[in-house]
Amino acid sequence: MGEIKVVPIIGGVVAALFLPLLIVLALIVVGLAGMDTAEAQCDPAGLTGKGNQQQAFNFFVSAGYSKEQAAGVIGNLITESSVEPALRQGDVPGTVTHPADALDSPLGWGLVQWTPAAKLIKPARDAGVDDATIETLEFQLDFLKDQLDGDGPVPEKIAGDKLKAATTVDEATFAFGYHFERFADRDDLTGANWAQRKADARTVLERYGAGASGGQCDGGIVETALALAWDTPGHGHDSKPGYAAAEAAYNGSKGYDELTDCGVFVATVMVMSGADKDYVRRLTSSQRAYVRGSPKYEVFEDLTNEGQLRPGDIFVHDGHTFIYIGNYTGGDGKTYNAASASLTEHVPEASRVYFSDSRGHYTVARLKNG
Repeated sequence: MGEIKVVPIIGGVVAALFLPLLIVLALIVVGLAGMDTAEAQCDPAGLTGKGNQQQAFNFFVSAGYSKEQAAGVIGNLITESSVEPALRQGDVPGTVTHPADALDSPLGWGLVQWTPAAKLIKPARDAGVDDATIETLEFQLDFLKDQLDGDGPVPEKIAGDKLKAATTVDEATFAFGYHFERFADRDDLTGANWAQRKADARTVLERYGAGASGGQCDGGIVETALALAWDTPGHGHDSKPGYAAAEAAYNGSKGYDELTDCGVFVATVMVMSGADKDYVRRLTSSQRAYVRGSPKYEVFEDLTNEGQLRPGDIFVHDGHTFIYIGNYTGGDGKTYNAASASLTEHVPEASRVYFSDSRGHYTVARLKNG
């Protein structure tokens, strides 16, 4: 988010009676990234849904926004911060920067990348809010809602009114992005930045607009996979910005073309999301043996149709592995339902599910309920 953005002084976001509850929430999530909290996402305090994207979407719908308007906001937040309340501008998704370390930074920070970070942190501290609460998803969503409602000495009511007037997901994405985020190339209406935000917003609406799906803690897996993989195919060896750094930080495999290795991608997602920090880092045969022998997973050997799947399911056999996402719309307007890499052929990108190939039938592994 550009530095021309203004942020209101906090206006009654957190009443004193609710501080103990928020502090409990902070103790659950402090030190963890927005997509690196799989267990906390299954049992949020004050928020509903699996993963930060769905929790933020449900928050805005519960606050009176239409599903299209809520999706438009989240589509922008995915670009801004990967919907991670402790992410600093330029850092790899999953990296936590606490308020004390972000305070003096000239960079953006938080869900909407308040720039500089002090525009959120200082007034919150002045109002008596502790740092552990400031970096939580719930607090920042409340802060943002107040801002859109026009509360505080520097309100954003114009942006809020534009958002509330939107009737389609594309209109809502534009209203929030253009009038609130005000990012540097917002006037390039046909550029890649707008295309990505709108595609992400449509995907959010498709995934969460019909209500909750599944019963297991899958949100972190899906969100992380979508953050690291291109949402279209055909990218060859050109990995999505941030993937190389994420692979180095959360997997560490080196040697033969690790950025196109399917097993490295799946393992990086599982570790970075917090879903399974013990996941085998590379080699599909070892990964298949791991999920078959681990009590963490429910394993299916004979699935044959998509109706049997849940988002976050892992497909693996001795030769290939990928992650089932559920239907989402790519930047090219086409529908995909999986994310995968392929050794020496392509980096993580959009793909589609298939249950068997020349090497045999896939084992499907599903994390058990937390």
